Amino acid sequence: RDEALRLFRAGLAAADPGPAVRLALARDPAPQPPPGGRRVVVAVGKAAPAMAQAARDALAAAGDTAASQWIVVTQDGNDAPIDGMDVRAAGHPVPDARGAAAAQAVIAILSALGARDRVLALISGGGSALLPAPVAGLTLEDKIAVTRRLLSSGAEIGEINLVRQHLSRLKGGGLLRIAAPAPVTALILSDVVGDDLAVIA
Repeated sequence: RDEALRLFRAGLAAADPGPAVRLALARDPAPQPPPGGRRVVVAVGKAAPAMAQAARDALAAAGDTAASQWIVVTQDGNDAPIDGMDVRAAGHPVPDARGAAAAQAVIAILSALGARDRVLALISGGGSALLPAPVAGLTLEDKIAVTRRLLSSGAEIGEINLVRQHLSRLKGGGLLRIAAPAPVTALILSDVVGDDLAVIA
């Protein structure tokens, strides 16, 4: 029993979003914007608020003084206000209009960036549902219907996200394409067995 509890607690500590982000940024700091540039932080997922607060602490500790814009999208009940950040709640696991509005806000922010700007993306589980941005020809209602069918089909999360990334403007590399030419640094907190980056959010 003691060994099982020790392993359980070690697993929880290793997956704690705050320390994980602080450690990652201490080992490999996010590039600072050059003069005239600014930093944009997009945090999405169930761990988004904790990751965003830890990132802000780490950036401040590193002396990062770039003007920053923060948008945090997470699930209901996890969306307590954070000073200086635009924190939004959205539907999970089925996307909703709040998530679609948040996705449009993210797209608008990223589309306005230039080569001197820097993006820090903080990604955690749940991001696929929380930030729906249907590709041309699809509606939010289409994405809701597809999500419900996938969830009821017995498909694994990797299979579900594989389908959803082809229906989204932000997933499957879409965030990078929209942010270009601004470089993007991503910290990705895994919630899937095997930690396959292709199927996380």
